[in-house]
Amino acid sequence: MTAGINRVVLLGHSGFIGTHIEKRLSQNNKLEIVGKSLPDIDLTNEESALQLIDYFDKKTTVILLAAVKRQFGDTLEAFRKNMLIVENVCKLLGQHPIKKIIFLSSAAVYGEETENTRICESSPINPTSYYGIVKYSAERLLKKACADNQFTSLVCLRPPLIYGAGDKGRTYGPAGFTAAACEGSEITLWGDGTELREFVYVDDLCTLIEVLLNNNFNGELNVVSGKRYCFADIIDTLKIRFPELVVNSKPRSKDKADNAFVTGKIRTILPTDFKFTDLETGVNKLIECNQEN
Repeated sequence: MTAGINRVVLLGHSGFIGTHIEKRLSQNNKLEIVGKSLPDIDLTNEESALQLIDYFDKKTTVILLAAVKRQFGDTLEAFRKNMLIVENVCKLLGQHPIKKIIFLSSAAVYGEETENTRICESSPINPTSYYGIVKYSAERLLKKACADNQFTSLVCLRPPLIYGAGDKGRTYGPAGFTAAACEGSEITLWGDGTELREFVYVDDLCTLIEVLLNNNFNGELNVVSGKRYCFADIIDTLKIRFPELVVNSKPRSKDKADNAFVTGKIRTILPTDFKFTDLETGVNKLIECNQEN
């Protein structure tokens, strides 16, 4: 058994990240893995969310991944739907406490346009998008619900951009750039692409979640390696395999802001011999996946 639990409920299991986590956790034959996603359940609808009652007990961990992704638009409507998802989960927690909830928040809570190259969990919260605002609001709502039921522990994971095989989002970053390169399409950078960011391979997130199922950690956790990259680094890696790759540049619509992280908490949780996937390895895995498909 895993840390006093016998069931893991994955809310949002059919998405890019959810499919990877479900595949990893399914290798543990001592756990019942329950996946729930649209269209089988609509967490924005309170009545539909009540389907989860049968799975909510004190030996269950819920991994909350379900959300309206920001690639579908950073809008007030998306904010509203994401808040409804969390509100309905909180209502369930009030009447049906579970062992633990692991919520996939975002490093966007620190502010995408905030210049900070030493972000840690105690850095000021300053979201500048609907997506960042709703993620932090969700953290606070979940924290209140868990405190009220006096049983459920909460882990809020704050990753930067997660990428990996099977990512169909075509986001501005490793997955979108690699898909374009494999198709022979041009890539457009905003400015010179040198703003600092961190990109985390999805398998590394899966490893962390596995560890957290057996760990008593509570609170906020940045899912970061501390390795700084920029968007131009992705291009450099791709050009090794695609020397004819055409890259254009457009003027920035916003001022350049470097975001980089320092590790602290996460290194006390992951195994001492764990190594994050470096960008070159991750991009090459993406290339192989795109070429196979």
